[in-house]
Amino acid sequence: MRRAKTIFYTGYLSIAILLQLMIGNFPFRFFAYPVNIFIALLWLFALWIWYKDYPRKPVVRFLLSSSMTVFTLVAFIVGCMIIGLFPQLSVEEAASKDNLWGRLGCYDFMTSWIFVSVLFLLLTHLALVTFHGALARRKYRWRFVANHAGLWLALFAGFFGASDYQNLRIPVLKGEASSRAYSMEGKVVYLDYELELLRFDADYYENGMPRHYEAKVRVGKDTVHLAVNHPYSYRWGEDIYLTGYERKNGQTAYCVLQIVRQPWKYVQLAGVLFTLIGGVLLFIQGPVNKKKLRK
Repeated sequence: MRRAKTIFYTGYLSIAILLQLMIGNFPFRFFAYPVNIFIALLWLFALWIWYKDYPRKPVVRFLLSSSMTVFTLVAFIVGCMIIGLFPQLSVEEAASKDNLWGRLGCYDFMTSWIFVSVLFLLLTHLALVTFHGALARRKYRWRFVANHAGLWLALFAGFFGASDYQNLRIPVLKGEASSRAYSMEGKVVYLDYELELLRFDADYYENGMPRHYEAKVRVGKDTVHLAVNHPYSYRWGEDIYLTGYERKNGQTAYCVLQIVRQPWKYVQLAGVLFTLIGGVLLFIQGPVNKKKLRK
């Protein structure tokens, strides 16, 4: 059995590395909404049926095993360390790295086949563990479910929501409406609403550095005030930030707005809340007394 597990882990990572070397990074954009929703629901339904109807199958028991916990957590931590050790670049910049580390996707590791494969296996393991804890008739099962479901939700939203995430920049001029934004890769993205700078105010230190600046902007049909670290929520999962401005001849030529589209962030927030609830229950109920549970 131990040999079979070793073969699986080695083969699983080898296939991920081979796909990375042959294809390049994982094509997240192909799985944008609604494809990601469909795949997520189909995957969860299959896991639920699999666990409910075949709980004693060797494959299910293997995915629930402690060795799977160790493998997925260690692999995930190593992946996070790679993200921290290597500078994470844009898609074009990462693709230009022609050395071995670049081909392995280390400069954009979160979208590499290696990291995606590890995260998917970790999510599968966590989902089955959560199902197992929810169906077990134990005294402290709900704090177990809250902790594991919270972690699963946070990772799940980051994984399936990556294809819907967008980070755009748009220069907004006074008296001139515009809907032409730019992605971090420099590609043009047209918004379904217009932005126009109505007024810009700034305070400066004696050395000329900005102390505070804010802008009055027309966003679609709404008039909003934007300041640094005070974004405007235009709609579900879409926030607008004031990030900078450009001055010419002593006057403000335009201001730069950042548009962050992250519709899955509330799912991540729900995961954090579940984890906090689990922590509170652990504090209230105290540690598990295994002797009492056996009785």
